[in-house]
Order: sequence, then structure tokens, then C-alpha cells
Amino acid sequence: MRRVALSILGLLTLSTLLGFSFLIGTQGEPVSVSGVKGGVVSSPNRTAHSNKVLEEGPGVEEEYPREEKVGFGLEDLIAKTKKREIKAEERNGTRSSTHRAPHGKPQLVLIIDDVSNPHQLAAIRALPYRITPSIFPPSKMNRKTPAMARGLKHYLIHLPLESGSPKMNRFTKTLFVDDGPARVKARVEEIRRLFPEAHYVNNHTGSVFTSNYGAMYHLFGDLKKEGFIFLDSRTTGHSAVRRVAADYHVPYLSRDVFIDNVQNRGAILRQLKLAVRIAKKRGYAIAIGHPHRATLEALRHAGKILEGVETVYFDEFYRSRYGR
Repeated sequence: MRRVALSILGLLTLSTLLGFSFLIGTQGEPVSVSGVKGGVVSSPNRTAHSNKVLEEGPGVEEEYPREEKVGFGLEDLIAKTKKREIKAEERNGTRSSTHRAPHGKPQLVLIIDDVSNPHQLAAIRALPYRITPSIFPPSKMNRKTPAMARGLKHYLIHLPLESGSPKMNRFTKTLFVDDGPARVKARVEEIRRLFPEAHYVNNHTGSVFTSNYGAMYHLFGDLKKEGFIFLDSRTTGHSAVRRVAADYHVPYLSRDVFIDNVQNRGAILRQLKLAVRIAKKRGYAIAIGHPHRATLEALRHAGKILEGVETVYFDEFYRSRYGR
């Protein structure tokens, strides 16, 4: 019996030593995982121009992010997103001590994109609120947009960037992810020559371009050199603009609500109510619409909804928040 017991003990000891040796031997081996080398996630050069869109999940329909197309915005999701934004701003030192107007009212920035002719601009200016037009660069069909901007104090440039839609990408001089840094730089310099007094730019479409860190990094740098400040229209849930802004140590600015995904007065007024709720809770909100007849009509009947906020031009909001 003693001999049998010793044999069993010897076998157990041998198996333990073999297992321990196996563990030691595998610790130094590289682990083969997609995107991982030797157990460490590889980190791409963030400043290099990249031609790959971030693969973070299914695409979002151009101009109309899913979280707002379904059910006119998910307030819980928006609240969580804004909490993350505030924490990021605090880490980066870009959060302002106050977001309210001097007399204490929450600020609502209303922007109308896609402005390309004098009739649209006149209709916007006739509304009884401070509404900021975002004006297209000139195209074959609308060559006179720089002339429209002359004398305007409050406006943005609505810069076409690559989207997931071939139809949208036919817009004159749309910037693509595959465009090299020289072409991007030349386009930004051209925008500066066309609009010498402009200070603010937001993207037209652009779900593909704004999702690409490398492309946005180069564009952001060129815009900054020419004195432009970029507002992310957030046409995709996978925008890389926040990361880029943090790397340039500038505030990240983005749209909160699209007001006219559904083009009827009732739907637009509900989206305006959502924007007002966000403004009252956080102190400000940025809402974007388009020069549709339904949108302009809804804004003419939005007086009661907008009573609790102060509508401000985008540049006024920016200066009140960042002091410049």
C-alpha cells in the first residue's frame, strides 16, 4: 500500500510540474488576435492621414442620426451623452463656468443649414428670432453665395464632406477621405478667400469624412490655421471630431437636435420642445434645421415654445461661453 501511495504522489507531482512548465512557456508567446500583437493593442499613428472609416458599428443614415429619427430623440441617451461630454470638457480644461446668458436665460442656438440663395436668407432673417444661416460655398447652381455673405455678421460656412450617399457626394468640391493633405489645404484656403470675414464652419453631410480620424485631423488643422472654428453637425454616431478637437486642445462643439427630420409642423415643434428642454437642463442647446417650407412655417409658430430660452446667434453663443 505504501508503494502504491508513493507512486500516486509521484504522478501528481510530475503532472503539477509539467503544467507549471507549460504556463511559463506560453507567457512569452505572442497572442494572435485581430488588431493585437503580443497581447498589446496596436496603436495607429493618429496624426497620419488614414483612408479607413472607423468600423464602430452600422452606419447612420446621412443627416438624420438614428437616435433622433426614432421617437424624436431619446432624452435618456442624450442626457448620458451630455454627461460624458461635460466630463471630457472638464478633463481638457475647456468647460466654461457658465453657459447662460448674462440675465440667466438658457441659450438656444438655431442654425439653418443648406442656405444657397437670397430668398432662403431673406425668409430666415424675417423670422422673429436670432437664427444663424449656414451658407454653402459656391457651386454650379449657386455661384453667388459669397456675395450673399458679404455684410452678414452672423453665419457659418456649410462645407460639403464625404457621406455614404453617392448622390450627396456629387456636390461641387466635396472633400473626400482619399483626398490628400495638399488638396484639403487648398480647399480650406479657397474657402478663406471666398469668405474673408467668416469664422465658423459646419459640415454638410459628411458621415464618412467626420468618422475618419486622419482625414478630420488634417482638415481641423487647416481650418484652425485659417482662423475657422468647426461645429460638428453630428451626421453620424461615429464622429471622430471630439477626439480631434481634444488633440488640438480646442473646445468640441456639436449639434444637439435636428429639428426637421420629419417635415411637418407638429414634428418640428416637438423637436423644438426637445431642444428647449435640453437648453433648460444644461444651460444651452444647439439645434439645426433646413430651409424647408415646413421648417420656416413651424418656426413662425414657435413663440410659446421658445419663451423660456434666449435664441442667440452661434457666434454670440461661442463668445459668451469661451470669451473670444
